[in-house]
Amino acid sequence: MGERDSSSEMERLPPMAHYAVGFLRRPPGLPPLPPEEADRLQEAHLAHLRHLVEEGELIVVGPFGEDTELRGMMVFRAGSLEHARALMAGDPAVRSGRLLLELRTWFAPAALAGLETPATSPGPGPLTFESD
Repeated sequence: MGERDSSSEMERLPPMAHYAVGFLRRPPGLPPLPPEEADRLQEAHLAHLRHLVEEGELIVVGPFGEDTELRGMMVFRAGSLEHARALMAGDPAVRSGRLLLELRTWFAPAALAGLETPATSPGPGPLTFESD
């Protein structure tokens, strides 16, 4: 077998773009909050994420199914880490230190930016963050 021609492999890729990807982590050793305070903080956190989806800033966002320190991830429409950081500075759970934000630049198909979100889709209703 011969060596692959990397330029021909690149030509077969779809158009690509840079995105900012965020990971939310629970810091180790946090004391639990009283249930009412935890509920208020979670509602405010979800409201912030819902607003970013409605504004078209987030393409996808959601929690992981496992109960580990890695709580969730999001893909921002823009590829700027600074812009993503500024958007998430308003998240009450991040601001309070209950969640830590880790941002990375991700190179992925440009078509992701064209995905319809519940806010832009003529789908059945508003975005909800309820779990099953």
